[in-house]
Amino acid sequence: MKGDAQPLIKFFDGSDKRFIIPLYQRNYDWKEENCEQLFLDLIKLHDSKRKSHFFGSIVSSIQAGTEDRYIIDGQQRITTVSLLLIAIVNAQREGLIEAADAKLVEKIFKRYLVDEYQEDERKVKLKPIKKDMQAFDALLYKPKEQYIRESNVTRNYDFFFDKVIRSGMTADELFDTIKKLEVINIRLDEDDDPQLIFESLNSTGLDLSEADKIRNYLLMSLAPAEQDELYNRFWNPIEEYTRYNPSSFVRDYLTMKQGKIGRIDKIYFIFKEYAEGFSTDRAELLADMHRYARIYNQIDNANVGSDRLNRKLKQLRTLDSAIANPFFMAFFDHAAATEMKEDEIYNVIDVIEAYWARRIICNLPSNVLNKVFATLHRDVLNNMDKAGNAPIASYTDILTYVLLKKGRSSVFPTDDEVRSDFATRQIYKMPANTRMFILERMENRDNNERHDVVKELTEKNITIEHIMPQTLSDKWKAALGDEWERIHQQYLHTMANLTLTGYNSQYSNLSFLEKRNMEKGFKDSAFRLNNYVKTCGQWTETELKQRQQDLLGVFLRLWPMPSTNFEPARREQETASLDDDDFEFTGKKLQAYILNGVRYTVNTWKEMLFGVCGHVLLEKRSTMEWMCANEKYGFSCTPESWRKKLAPDMYVWTDNNTMSKINILHGLFAECNIPASELVFEFRPDTEGDDEE
Repeated sequence: MKGDAQPLIKFFDGSDKRFIIPLYQRNYDWKEENCEQLFLDLIKLHDSKRKSHFFGSIVSSIQAGTEDRYIIDGQQRITTVSLLLIAIVNAQREGLIEAADAKLVEKIFKRYLVDEYQEDERKVKLKPIKKDMQAFDALLYKPKEQYIRESNVTRNYDFFFDKVIRSGMTADELFDTIKKLEVINIRLDEDDDPQLIFESLNSTGLDLSEADKIRNYLLMSLAPAEQDELYNRFWNPIEEYTRYNPSSFVRDYLTMKQGKIGRIDKIYFIFKEYAEGFSTDRAELLADMHRYARIYNQIDNANVGSDRLNRKLKQLRTLDSAIANPFFMAFFDHAAATEMKEDEIYNVIDVIEAYWARRIICNLPSNVLNKVFATLHRDVLNNMDKAGNAPIASYTDILTYVLLKKGRSSVFPTDDEVRSDFATRQIYKMPANTRMFILERMENRDNNERHDVVKELTEKNITIEHIMPQTLSDKWKAALGDEWERIHQQYLHTMANLTLTGYNSQYSNLSFLEKRNMEKGFKDSAFRLNNYVKTCGQWTETELKQRQQDLLGVFLRLWPMPSTNFEPARREQETASLDDDDFEFTGKKLQAYILNGVRYTVNTWKEMLFGVCGHVLLEKRSTMEWMCANEKYGFSCTPESWRKKLAPDMYVWTDNNTMSKINILHGLFAECNIPASELVFEFRPDTEGDDEE
């Protein structure tokens, strides 16, 4: 690798030299503010009479047998300066700026923008990637009306063209200032690894998205012909399938493959580790990603089959249902491979929807679902394998079994829990997408004649109406009776008091009868949610309770509690890891634990806790000393009868129940930065209560 400082314009100069942006690079995406900053720097450079201005580095490799430069880093700067040069040429040709040197623009055009002796039909020196190249070439050869206006290349050219003609500088002055831009020109030798150099240059993650780095990792080390083939065959369609946001897709893809969720800003490094352990070549890895990207696109657009099936999935897409993508990607791939019947696919989505809707109405945390959906398909398949000689169960039956076994924060709420929470759930205060999901389903139910509630609410053609208004008039207080204040507070934002209307502004806080009987009032409403309301002669707690019961019945019919007769074959050995938040550890008897792949036999939870702490102490002594000194997570420097000594002045609380021990380990692993998945518990076949409880 060689590098030296030189004027950028010298980098451009030279016959038979082209600057090729490899297909694995991102599109040109400098924003107007970046261009404005460059032009301001040039103005200051001209005014200050300084001799040079540092403009970053350019990393390139020379294609064997040619002068062609493959631009590994610096394509944004090269493209931007090229646009500025084209703007100067075109502005002078149109007579909008002066040039003391009559041959200047011809020299710029022939020395720095094109190579007229190039044997290829395309003579332009800079070869951007395909989508940018057409827009770039149009600026050089076509009239303005044929410019590709939707391109960022054209938008930035327009910006520079306007600045050039308004700058008050001649073409000579502008060009002389551009000649002062200086870069570090880094040229790679044949034995240099362009990927490692690229990573070091972009280690801050400020310039490239995670997907940009992933694309470069996959394609950069390949021969140019193979790069072109794999880019066009796989990567470009992946970008199109994911609406040019492949970073999110890659995270979901890795979650599906690995069963754990990575941070979006660390996806490149997670992917690189995954890819290096992939047993096949990069073409096969890209082919696998391409297959799932197509499924990802079908899910995103709710286009997975018949209208009935698409509508069912679209209902879920109203929610922030991207968290379910890892499950649906794996499930729809499985459904296609096994030729699953449409009714079965529909039933699977129906169970997922019921699980989600019930958790919403019971106000259970949605972030827990990330982990549920990360492993849900794998959990179903694992139980499918355990069916033994029993009749083959349907996917829906096994899925239902898996979800009904969830506990704690991932629980599938029962009918009693739904009844209890439905009366008090503040529907109006939910996030907008969740609120729209509930109202759309409660309004349309499963009827063929439907209102597009989500679209109409989004476009504000209809609004959510409080039947009993948010601000009570004296008439309303009188109608509600002596307990008006309690009734108002208790029911205001609940389902019992909410409906839909296209005339919210006209209702204001009119009395109930005025709202019902006015032109286009409740009595004229076409919304099903108003069917009971239009029959009422008043709106008091009696009517609120009745509507609450009616709508609860609708909810339970829409999202019934599923049931299943599936039971997996008895497992000889049951295990769970420390990071399994849904596992109920209480009542289980230990026979061993596995830490970092090594198995240790134990008889009690206390023995396990002490043993694990001893292993961690060997590696993380200073952290554990700090935990003891600060009395963190059951650790202490003080001896007590309920604590066990780990080392001098280091004790851990061991005389406690199972969940307390699990919580101590969670705290220990978090502070020591040890993945909780590294600790696995192995249980005895019997599940009688442990003495330690």
